[in-house]
Amino acid sequence: MATAQQLNDVPRIPPQSVELTLQPPQPHALAIQCAPNIVLEEATRAAKALADVIEKKPNKVVFNGKTYLQFEDWQTLGRFYGVTAVARSTRFVEYGEGDYAIRGFEATADALLVSNNQTISSAEAMCLDDEPNWRRKPLFQLKSMAQTRACAKSLRNVLAWVVVLAGYAPTPAEEMDGTETPAMCSPRRKTEIKAGNHNDPAAHPTISFQQQKELFDIGTEKGWTRPQVMAFLAKHGYDQPNEITVAAFAQVRAELLED
Repeated sequence: MATAQQLNDVPRIPPQSVELTLQPPQPHALAIQCAPNIVLEEATRAAKALADVIEKKPNKVVFNGKTYLQFEDWQTLGRFYGVTAVARSTRFVEYGEGDYAIRGFEATADALLVSNNQTISSAEAMCLDDEPNWRRKPLFQLKSMAQTRACAKSLRNVLAWVVVLAGYAPTPAEEMDGTETPAMCSPRRKTEIKAGNHNDPAAHPTISFQQQKELFDIGTEKGWTRPQVMAFLAKHGYDQPNEITVAAFAQVRAELLED
């Protein structure tokens, strides 16, 4: 057992003070960050202001009774929240080979908070020449549309809920380009034009790239060259295979098999 003298000889270690700090609890990932009634009140004000702008436009974009916002409309809504869109990159893309190649551009864009340049959303989009409204446009226009679509989509990712609250479709109008827009209807047969139907508002979608390829594959099986297939189509009133409507495809295919 240590003697009293030995205990006195042990070096004394001064006590260390420990500073205690109160750490706030970490919020749960799905915790409400702001009172819902406040969020909805502010969003309703933004939705009403947006509707005032859209309803005053002389030419709204409407498909099947639904109104779609164009890129400039998304930009307007973004300004309400201090958000803007920036195109980050654009690259040329090509799919397929030779006569069946599809070309265009793919773009990426970010939605940023104007106050600090923080990226809050990112998006990708493409514009290709297999779309009815873009197949005969110069490449620079396809590049520009790819950027526009990407920017609109980046804003849509964070603001679509406000657009829906305003009563509009959440998909940017540019993404509907070539699918439902009446102004983007595809060419019709020469025989239809000669018959005086060039002002007919009924728009019919044209056949896909795979269906066009199928026609040339049938020609190859018959021992025909590509010019011979094109001559067959010209005889039936089509300058290009992409002018054939979906409704007429079965008849054209059957006639090609029988010819």
